[in-house]
Amino acid sequence: MSARLNKLLERQQRLIAKSAAQRDSIAADMRVWQRPMAWVDRGLGVVQLMQNNRVLMYAAFALLASYKPAGARKLVVFAVSALKIAHHVRDLISPNTSSKPKA
Repeated sequence: MSARLNKLLERQQRLIAKSAAQRDSIAADMRVWQRPMAWVDRGLGVVQLMQNNRVLMYAAFALLASYKPAGARKLVVFAVSALKIAHHVRDLISPNTSSKPKA
C-alpha cells in the first residue's frame, strides 16, 4: 500500500475513535435529561389524546361532575387558568402575525 493510503487509513481510524468518544460524551450528558423528557413526551401525548378525542374529555368531566361537583369546579378553575397561561406562553414564544390585534 502506498504511504498516502496508509495516512488516510490512520486518519480515518482517528476520526472514528474521536466520533465514538463524542457520542459517548453526548450520551452521558443527555442521560440527565432522559427522565424529564420522558415526562414531557407523556404530557404531550395526553394533550394530543385530548385534542383528538373531545368526547372522551367531556365524558370524563361529566362523570367527575356527577360524583364530585366541588372537584369539578376546582378542575374548571385550574383548566381555565392553565389554558390562559399556555396561550400566553405560546404567544410569547411564537407570536402569530396573522391574528387580530387585541383591543
